[in-house]
Amino acid sequence: MIRECAKWRIDIRDHYMRQSWDITWLDPLNGKEFAEITPDGLKSNVPPEAIFDRDLLSVEEADLVVVNLNTFGATRPPLGTICEMAWAGMLRTPIVLISNDPNYIEHPFVKRMASWIVPDVATLLKDKVINYFYAGLHNAKYIYRDSDAKY
Repeated sequence: MIRECAKWRIDIRDHYMRQSWDITWLDPLNGKEFAEITPDGLKSNVPPEAIFDRDLLSVEEADLVVVNLNTFGATRPPLGTICEMAWAGMLRTPIVLISNDPNYIEHPFVKRMASWIVPDVATLLKDKVINYFYAGLHNAKYIYRDSDAKY
């Protein structure tokens, strides 16, 4: 399960790295402690408080949050991901949601919080969803210089 949780993130990151996009990826599964996470995803050598705090800091730093509500065969709901969605919603950070589960995508809270919903990573990449947000953020920045003025 943990490997599947990491794979979709790596697939997205690698897609944009191959295109030489200047994107910083914040991933809660980054770091050497990833190898120490139990198969159910509930325990590691890192205290739960530290995991919570690092994930909160990551959401606070993000320009865009991509979440995947697929459970990859687990029977428990993705509570950490749902918390990250709530934080992003409170911070008004756009959320791209990956899910094809009607229990999530039809829920009024999810519909309100998610800026864009796609059923899978392939659709996210094909529809250039991240491109839309990246271009909007980076093309919107303009530094006015006196030399730009037309008198």
